[in-house]
Amino acid sequence: MALSEQRRRELLEVLERTSLRPKNAPAPEYPQEYKDYLTLTEQETVTRTVDGHDYHLYIHRAKNRTPGCPVHVNIHGGGFVGPHADCDSMYSAYLADRTGGIVVDLDYTTSLYAQWPVAFDQCYDAVQYAFAHCAEWGADPNRVSVGGYSAGGVLAAGVALKAADTGDFRLCLQVLGYPPLDNVIDPIYKRGGLQRVLPAERERAFSELYFGDDTAAMASAYGSPNYATDEQLRRLPRTLVISAGGCNFRYEDEEYAMRIASVGVEVTVKRFVQERHGFIPHLIEGWREAADLIVRSICSARV
Repeated sequence: MALSEQRRRELLEVLERTSLRPKNAPAPEYPQEYKDYLTLTEQETVTRTVDGHDYHLYIHRAKNRTPGCPVHVNIHGGGFVGPHADCDSMYSAYLADRTGGIVVDLDYTTSLYAQWPVAFDQCYDAVQYAFAHCAEWGADPNRVSVGGYSAGGVLAAGVALKAADTGDFRLCLQVLGYPPLDNVIDPIYKRGGLQRVLPAERERAFSELYFGDDTAAMASAYGSPNYATDEQLRRLPRTLVISAGGCNFRYEDEEYAMRIASVGVEVTVKRFVQERHGFIPHLIEGWREAADLIVRSICSARV
């Protein structure tokens, strides 16, 4: 059921009150070096409609790409509320150039405009679109991967689980950057939950704005991948999990990685001890080391 307008306003007030960014702070100014990443790719924007809502794909084709190159679908974070940002494009261009391939940068409909399952369905559609266009792009359909960060990470994890369940397509890799993989348990009752990095009420507001009162979706494997069965996990592709020392999700992320490994899937997991939640696509200190780990994983993965 959709949230009432009053409840929606209350939750947005919570997000405004608990924001870690000072009110009216200017947008970050990125170094010219980062802006120049955009010159390394040819860009195309594609608009598609899923569940009655338009969303956009920003397709970055590396100028140095070669036939049979990899394709990576990148899903931004922001608590399901925050929009696609300039840094997402810079980061996607960097990945495309370093992999010598193509990055499909996904700008899904946020929970400001639509609740579950719109964003999830759009992410799934975007990966299907990438597979359908491999021949046109000169890319290898055995080298298609998906990755995301924070909210984008749980969306990516859900996409990988659904693909494994349906057999609609076969991913070679999933990249999960510090995602909230359990949206059922209250944040303060999770491991380390009393040592807050993000305010607990902020996390609750993100989840409620996205799922509304659909508790079944919230507890589903696609909405909270920690509740996937071992049989579902066994069919997942090779997995890279990146956690951060300054992130309350680090324990559930690493536990999910260990569960996937326990059923025989190849998993790499690394905690960036000194970094905080959101550091990768926001191009914060430590991002390049993480991005280059992702690049190596994309380049070596194939079905």
